[in-house]
Amino acid sequence: MEFDVLARLIKPKEAEGFGLSIGINGEFLKNEITEMPTDPGTGLPKVLDGAYAQGYSIFDFYMREWAGVDPATGTGLWNMYYDDINGNGVLDAGDVTILSMAHYMHENPDANVQKTTTSVYGDATQRHVGKNSIPKVRGAFRLNMEYKNFDFTTQFSYSIGGYAYDNTYATLMGNQTVGGNNWHKDIQNRWQQPGDVTNVPRVSDNLDANVSSVSTRFLTKADYLALNNVRLGYTFPQRFIDKSGLSSLNIYVSGDNLMFFSRRDGFNTSLSESGNTSTYRYTPLSSVSMGLTVQF
Repeated sequence: MEFDVLARLIKPKEAEGFGLSIGINGEFLKNEITEMPTDPGTGLPKVLDGAYAQGYSIFDFYMREWAGVDPATGTGLWNMYYDDINGNGVLDAGDVTILSMAHYMHENPDANVQKTTTSVYGDATQRHVGKNSIPKVRGAFRLNMEYKNFDFTTQFSYSIGGYAYDNTYATLMGNQTVGGNNWHKDIQNRWQQPGDVTNVPRVSDNLDANVSSVSTRFLTKADYLALNNVRLGYTFPQRFIDKSGLSSLNIYVSGDNLMFFSRRDGFNTSLSESGNTSTYRYTPLSSVSMGLTVQF
């Protein structure tokens, strides 16, 4: 569902009076996968196709869940779900660890699923984590003002709700060999000694693998507010251009992509419908220009 509203707040009482109008538009989006494609190997509908599953949105995230950092060792932790077959609330030899929640629950709908943590990324459970990249509402709003011969317009775009996967941040928070790449400033919050409580694992010169691998650690709220354009113009009075053969002359200065506010500096969530960012998706450049609008 989409909406577009324009309100004329102040209407000029005379030709060169003050006028003000604002407009806002937006959209609400929801989708659901109602039918899965056929698995060629079984001839039956697929349980999972990448992250897609029946009953979920095409933009739902299916991945491992980050569980923080072990304060005793500084290693990263992920959630691991298991079928507590003996019902004692503890993962032991008689229980079954779950690698893919969708597949396991399809085959074992009555499973007694419990949760623990693991420091081994490959043992962590992949599941729909209850987050997707669809915003609650997104759109733009604009402001138009006029006074005497001056005109001023500005436009913002916005998005509220939803998540995005910040792949660029993940790269900058890796555990690569020291000197092999840049780090984000947040690496200063890393674990350094037993008892440290932090969400950033120790830096171990690539000893601890997968600390920046795909997980909910790098799912970030995708809210943003962007200043797309500002324009200030001046229309010369007719008496100044009567002898020039022009019917209208307007001089203006305009700025595009001037500001972008998001959860993290440099994190531009407007570049991908699926909510992913990477070093190869470039933010639109800021620019300032001047010009003339001439009518004969």
